[in-house]
Parts: sequence; C-alpha cells; structure tokens
Amino acid sequence: MEAAGLEGLVCFSPAHVLLLSGYWPVMGSSVAVFTRNGEVVVLLPEDELDLAKATTEAELIAYQPVTLQRLDRPAEALVAPLRALATRLKLAGGRVGTALNDYTQPSPYPATHHFHHTTRHLAQELCPGATIVAADDLLEQMQAVKTPTEIGLMKRAAHRAKSGFDAAATMIAAGRREDEVAASAEAAFARVANDGFERGFGQFFCMSGPNSTAAAGAYARTRRRALERGDVVMIHANTTGDGYWTDISRTFVVGEANARQRDMQEAIAEAREAALRAIAPGVKARAVDSAAREVLKRRGFGDAFKHGAGHGVGFAAVDPNARPRLHPVSDDVIEEGMTFNVEPAIYIEGVGGMRHCDVVACGADGAEVLTDF
Repeated sequence: MEAAGLEGLVCFSPAHVLLLSGYWPVMGSSVAVFTRNGEVVVLLPEDELDLAKATTEAELIAYQPVTLQRLDRPAEALVAPLRALATRLKLAGGRVGTALNDYTQPSPYPATHHFHHTTRHLAQELCPGATIVAADDLLEQMQAVKTPTEIGLMKRAAHRAKSGFDAAATMIAAGRREDEVAASAEAAFARVANDGFERGFGQFFCMSGPNSTAAAGAYARTRRRALERGDVVMIHANTTGDGYWTDISRTFVVGEANARQRDMQEAIAEAREAALRAIAPGVKARAVDSAAREVLKRRGFGDAFKHGAGHGVGFAAVDPNARPRLHPVSDDVIEEGMTFNVEPAIYIEGVGGMRHCDVVACGADGAEVLTDF
C-alpha cells in the first residue's frame, strides 16, 4: 500500500473482505476498511456479528440494513457508519483504493448483495475529499500469494473434499446415473464439510462417456445419463471452508480400462509429474504449462489438451484469470505462497475426457500438493 501511495483500502466484495479481515460475509453487504498502518475494520449486518467473531480478530462494527422503523438499502444504511469510521481512521484527503474492475466472485449464499456502481459513491462517503483509485491489481496480487495460515485453511478444506471422492468411487457402476453419483458425493462431503469450519459447502459433478468429453468447457454439468461399462467417468468438485475454495478432479473407468484409456491415464500422470517438478519460486507460469503440454504432445495427445494447465485457486474456485495463470501466453511469475491448480487433461470425441486436477501451493522448495489423495 505504501508503494502504491494508498492511505487505505475499502472493499465491498465478500472475497476481498475475507482477504483483508479473515471473515467471509454471508449476504455480501459487508465492507472492510484497511489502513496503511494495519488497522482493519469490518462493517457488517448485525445478524452476522456472532459468525464474524468466530473467524476474525478484526474490529467489527454492526449496522442494521433493515429495521421495523425503516426500509433502507445497504448502501443507504452504510453512509452514517462509514462517515464516522472515516473520521476516526483519518482517511479523508488521501488516496484510497477499491476494486472497480470486473472480477469473478464465488457466491457465499444463495442470494448475494452486489454494490456495483455504488462502490465508488460509498468509498467517497467514507473518505470525503479523498481520491478514489482502482486497486484491482494490488488486490489480485494479494489474493494470489497466501499466508501460511491461509494455506493451512486451504489444506484442511481440500482434505474434507476427499470424503466426496471416496463416496463417488464406490458408486461408479454400470446402470447408475450421473446425478446419483454426484448426489452421493455431495452427501458424503456434507457430513464433514463443517468439521473445523463455521461454514463449509460445495458441489460435486459427474460427467460420463460423451459428457466427459464436454468437460473441457468453462463449467461442469451433471446430467441424468446412465453410466455404461467401459465409460470414462470424471468427478469434479468445487468446495469451500469459510471462503477458501478447492478445484479438484479425478477420473475413473467403469470396469477395466482398455489400452487406449490406460495410455491416456499414463500420459496425464506423466504430464502432472512434469508440471509439479517445474514449479518453484521465480519460474514463469507458462513454463509449467509447457512442461505438461510437451509431455502430452510427445505422447500423441497435444491437440486433445484444450485449456491451460491451471490457474489461481483459493479466494475463488473457477477463475481462469486468477494469478498465476498456467497458460501458454501467461506473463505471470510464480511466487512462494501462491496457490493454484494443476490440471493436465485429454479430451477425445468418441473416447471420453480425462482430467486430474490438484490444488498446489508453491513453497520455497517447490510444489506442495494440497489434494494428496
């Protein structure tokens, strides 16, 4: 912040509030204010106060978006407490950063409040006379590099996902439907999701046969197709523990894998190992992509690897622009503390799609696989 010439940061999105304070808002109507000298205050709805106290040591100021006496929108109800906080923190007159660009945001609840264009207005209300500037690049870099505490939370969240994959593996059989397999995995995960977390939830997806080939797309989709003997079956999961997300895939075969499928499995495993060996602080992210891609090319599957080798994971599960982007044209450089997925894959029409997606953290000595199951 000092290097960027910022006196403070004012952030409204749940992921940014989590980044700055450790609390992941429920309804999206919370604000985190972070000053250059390290003061952090969260303004949040009164009914979220107990939940926030369990997950953050930041100062908490509760407000009431709606009362029996009035019907305010959150932006209106926040003006008075924001002004009082600005005066106390002496932020007026300086440069204050906030997120002004578009970004991918995971949903913390079935309905989430978005401030949109009122973000700049509210930041100005907080800091009368201040210059409001875009701090998106700074926030993205802060999200990319995790603290040891955050990496520990991600590791715990990742290991809770194992229960869902174990359940899916026992369900995969000819005649079962994709939605049955996915539901079994989600139910098993739900039983352990909150173990050690205030909030834990996620989704598991099952894609079989021709549907597994379509898994190269931007999103996963479970259908009602019945599994058949010989099918490739991809299980994908995005789960969270208190706002720290995972992005995991494992691939199975119904019955015995044939020679072509075994060749695909071996090529993906070799590409995964090559990518993991390439990870170290100071390495260009595109070099990790290249390490995996060259293996698949040499094994005859180059054209079947249809996306980048990975992207940042942690404050969101599915964000291809989260740093570091393991992509052929990425200019990102891997740093110690960065967390991301490594997902070599092969998608062949008429055969199926296979992907092995791990979440890893870059340590001083290289990659640590957080999803080592």
